[in-house]
Amino acid sequence: MEEALIGLLLRSGAVRSLVADSIYWMRKPQRDASPRYIVLQRISGPRNYTMRGASGYVQSRVQADVYADTYTSSKTIARAMTAALSGRRGGVIQGIFIDSERDLPAADAGDVTYLFRTSVDLIIHHHE
Repeated sequence: MEEALIGLLLRSGAVRSLVADSIYWMRKPQRDASPRYIVLQRISGPRNYTMRGASGYVQSRVQADVYADTYTSSKTIARAMTAALSGRRGGVIQGIFIDSERDLPAADAGDVTYLFRTSVDLIIHHHE
């Protein structure tokens, strides 16, 4: 699912034009100096079981954090990302649904940063 999700985002012309290939799982590497990027993290992923055992179906919650140097850019990237993913299916992915969106500080309390963050929760139905 992780590779398929990155692939969907990188195939979106709108997303690529805004963040190039700056899409990462868990954290952005220090070598990437871009002020616009997306960080993905899987929050949960309960598996489905039948009386015969694991069915191979998983419903994952993925948090997609969009960082940018302006609030407007953060929202523009988040909108392009949700347009590229909402309702998508194919391969191991059976469906992607947008669950929620919120604006958050880009850093923890006490940290100094000039970036803005929009966080989007995705519900992804997929096969293992």
